[in-house]
Amino acid sequence: MTLQFGEVVLIRMQFHQAAGAKVRPAVVVLDTSDDDFVAAPITSQPRDSGYDLAMQDWRAAGLNVASYIRVHKLSVLAKADVFRGLGPLTERDREPLVSLLCRVFCRGTSGA
Repeated sequence: MTLQFGEVVLIRMQFHQAAGAKVRPAVVVLDTSDDDFVAAPITSQPRDSGYDLAMQDWRAAGLNVASYIRVHKLSVLAKADVFRGLGPLTERDREPLVSLLCRVFCRGTSGA
């Protein structure tokens, strides 16, 4: 399975300190076609971190409630833990996500 940038998936997240798991949404940031991928978690809880992106078209991405992408909480996740895909981000959400990712990770890449 190959995942695409901006694809919203439901992923089984294992609890670290207790038995069990919970299904949570995440947005694919990078898939290099191996067994895992990089994703940013999605939450319904607004935070004022400067690295949380309020989704404009959360319904179009398959989510049930207004949601926020937590760009500074990236994780490497196993594709085997993907419960199912929900849908892609719209351009109104993809463009600000790319801009925020670049603001975080593209510092000093202008040939310095």
